[in-house]
Order: sequence, then C-alpha cells, then structure tokens
Amino acid sequence: MSYSESIVSAKPYITGFVIGVIAAPIVAFSAGWVSTSWARAEAVERAQIDTLAGVCSNKVVRSFAAQNLHLATLKGWDHRAARNDLVTKAMTEIEVPDLLAAQIVAGCNKTLA
Repeated sequence: MSYSESIVSAKPYITGFVIGVIAAPIVAFSAGWVSTSWARAEAVERAQIDTLAGVCSNKVVRSFAAQNLHLATLKGWDHRAARNDLVTKAMTEIEVPDLLAAQIVAGCNKTLA
C-alpha cells in the first residue's frame, strides 16, 4: 500500500476525528455535562441560602409550637409584619454570611407565607 492509498483509506477516520473534536465541546456544554466554576459557585450559594432559610423557618415553627400558637396565624399578606419580626428574631441566633443575609430572610419568609 502506497502513501497516497494510506491517506485515502485514513480519510474517513481523520474526518471523524476533526468533527468529533469540534462537536464534543458543543454537545457537552449545551447538554449541561460540563459546569463552569461560576455555575458551581452559584449552585453552592443557592444551596446555602436554601439550607439556612430552612433552618430559620424551622426555628420559627418550633418557637410557635412551644408557645402553643398555630402557624396559620402567620400565613398571608396581612401577617407579613409579624412574620418579619419572628424571622428577624430567629436570624439573630443563626450565623450567616453578610452577603447572603437578605436572601436568607426572604427565603425564610417565603417558606412561612
């Protein structure tokens, strides 16, 4: 087999390799198989907010149960001021990063509303 015959027989493999090198990253990024460091940092931040908001709402629910009050009294738009006061009290006992505090309070209020 001569050199030109080798090139002709290898042409489909070379073409497939080139197409694969170009298509693989496109498919991987569009399908979400590759995550960037920014996306991972955002996911970690969201998980922190959700977790600490859950801890906050759990503290509020427990304090209401200890006082023999019904949680339904916190539901709705009309009771948002009372909810905000309870969330503020619950947040004093939880150490939270300053950058996330407002989002955690909003998440806690949202779970209680």
